[in-house]
Amino acid sequence: MMEKGCDILLFGTMGNTGPAVRDSLTGHGFSVRLVDFAQNTLRDEPGYRRELLKTLACFQPRMVIPIGNQTAMARLKPGLPSDILIPVSDAAVVELLDSKVRCSRMVAGLGVLQPRMFSSASEVGTFPVIFKRDRSFGGSGVMRPRSREALQRLMEHEPQNPFLIEELIEGQDYSVDAVRWDGFFRASCYRSLANRGQGPSTQREAVIREDLCVIARQILDHVDYRGVCGMDFRINSDGKAYFLECNPRFTGGIETQIAAGFDIPYVLVSCCIGLNGLQR
Repeated sequence: MMEKGCDILLFGTMGNTGPAVRDSLTGHGFSVRLVDFAQNTLRDEPGYRRELLKTLACFQPRMVIPIGNQTAMARLKPGLPSDILIPVSDAAVVELLDSKVRCSRMVAGLGVLQPRMFSSASEVGTFPVIFKRDRSFGGSGVMRPRSREALQRLMEHEPQNPFLIEELIEGQDYSVDAVRWDGFFRASCYRSLANRGQGPSTQREAVIREDLCVIARQILDHVDYRGVCGMDFRINSDGKAYFLECNPRFTGGIETQIAAGFDIPYVLVSCCIGLNGLQR
């Protein structure tokens, strides 16, 4: 056990993710408070800050872990009390991975295979394609325009915001969840059994895909990431693995990972407070 008003404050819920993190940590003997917060923090970061500061004063936690929006927490981290442990990377790193456009460019520089990218609607020869807003949550900013006209309308709605236009890769969706902390790295993979289009899936199966875990480590090592992170891939009919995007936060597959033996919340907290017994 740690000490203070409570050991760990979980800020945000994101469906079943917050309760899954809470149940994991309470099962290991930690005192945990789970505080809900609307996930529309892309437009209301000042509201996120106000609610966070109020909640910190109320519960006086030893550690605070964001559920959902790590970007806002990373930006606020330098102004929070220094005695509160926050297992989140620096804002510049989180923002890089959370930006679909910037992350895609960085991953391309590492030589990781991705779907073909288009810079304009006129370059696209076959529809549908995938249109991604630079920042989105739960698939809300991912669309599948089925014509040049539909794609152009989407582009016109984003005149000042970056976006990606990607070739649609047909195949099976796989995700990797990882914890990286200095020299420590652990990752595990699952595949989605439903919803092959966009957004979160609720049917998952843990699988062994060391090749995808190696790619995840390559990306996180490159930016010296610290914390928990998820990555999405698609495997086509030829067996080629395409990197799709990075999610620097707990993902919706956490219950599958915990059930398969990768207790992500406990591993993260153990890294942060230096518990023994973790294998590097």
